[in-house]
Amino acid sequence: MQAPPGAPPAADSLRPFRPALGFTFFNCLNWQVAIGSPMVLLVEALGGNAFHVGLCFAFVYLMAPIQVLATALLPRFGFKRLMMSGWGLRALFLLPCIALADGVRAGGTAPWRVYAMVGSVLAFTFFRAFGSGAWLPWLYRLLPETVRGRYFATEQLVTGVASVVILVTCMVLFETLPLRHAFMIEYSIAFGGAALSYLALGRMTDTERPVTSDLAGVVRETPGICLRPGAFRAFLLVACGFAFATTAIAPLGIYYLRVESGVSAGDILFYTMMQYAGTAVVSLVTRNEIDRRGARPFFYTAAVIFSVVAAFWIAMLAIGFAGRSFFPFACFALGAGAGLWAAAYQKYLPVLVPVENRPLVLAIYGAVTAFAGGLAPVVWGLAVRGAGHGMNRPAFIAFFVFVAASMIGIVLRMRRFVFPTVVADRPDLGVVVRRPHQVFTYCITLIDSSIGPAGGEPGASPKL
Repeated sequence: MQAPPGAPPAADSLRPFRPALGFTFFNCLNWQVAIGSPMVLLVEALGGNAFHVGLCFAFVYLMAPIQVLATALLPRFGFKRLMMSGWGLRALFLLPCIALADGVRAGGTAPWRVYAMVGSVLAFTFFRAFGSGAWLPWLYRLLPETVRGRYFATEQLVTGVASVVILVTCMVLFETLPLRHAFMIEYSIAFGGAALSYLALGRMTDTERPVTSDLAGVVRETPGICLRPGAFRAFLLVACGFAFATTAIAPLGIYYLRVESGVSAGDILFYTMMQYAGTAVVSLVTRNEIDRRGARPFFYTAAVIFSVVAAFWIAMLAIGFAGRSFFPFACFALGAGAGLWAAAYQKYLPVLVPVENRPLVLAIYGAVTAFAGGLAPVVWGLAVRGAGHGMNRPAFIAFFVFVAASMIGIVLRMRRFVFPTVVADRPDLGVVVRRPHQVFTYCITLIDSSIGPAGGEPGASPKL
């Protein structure tokens, strides 16, 4: 029965956290333009070369360690103030991009515009990293344990929906308007999204300020947290392996389609949209299940999905499988796997991280895994490059073999992890027949029962 109007929300309700979900939606309208495909296209339109594009793409990852250093400011500013400072300052650096977009002309532009664009992206990613270190520890203090999994799965759903909305908008603008006008409108939308996400942050409830070390203490403690034997280090190594194996799939796959198959820019945006649609759909189907079933089956399912994607690419590249018409489904699966992994690790991390040191440890986790993910496109990009602008097909096949082998290794390693005890239902095909939308949850249960360790999930995982 539905609660009457004005009644207090139930303990497992997400209603008190709608401002956080609103922030996620509007923030997605921001970053999908500012550090996504439109940013790459604008750099190219301003006369930038591959080095400029790669540099701007790398800033997102290279700035990640800033969030570790920023945790030293949390005792002084608190979660909310630090987050709002970073998000407010970064939005200002979208304004130069709107002005630069007006300078896009056929036949090239002045070189200084490229450097101004690179500098704007650098500043944007710096302040983004400055504020983002407060986000996860702030949420963990706000969210009850009973709704964390559902919240983060819902957050993935919101991200997927917002991504589809902004990508479709960008596709329409590129098709109907002159290039410079399309860029100006897109960056104006991004600035509007930044303003609305800032207002949503202002509506969120602040918590008590954490007690963390000063800057010298952060620098001193970080190596020990990363290197000290324990459950956190084990999971950090697995997460870095996952990031290194999977982050390069999308950019290398898109580059292959553009260079080797001649796929249009519009189709590329469509494939990107399918990727985020996969995140949204899977999050919608599973968001009520992760708190009941625990994180383990979702980790396993994500690894299986990425293995299937790797097998699809190997079949297409090595044996000539005509997979072009199936590529939207491969992109959908890519987004589904990424969404499952993100929801699972956000559910699992609080089990490993002590409350008193949580902001620093979470910032370290984000920075280290982001660096591993950012390193992958550079390393594999060098490995698969061919003559001229082409690609080395055998090396590209070897990359996907590496992806599949990495997923197998991750599953085998995680079988040794100790997860919190959950009450997992047995697979019930009859329920699936009566409720077809639960078929994916049924498959997750089957995957967990087939590759999970015997005897179910034992007691709580050891702390950091």
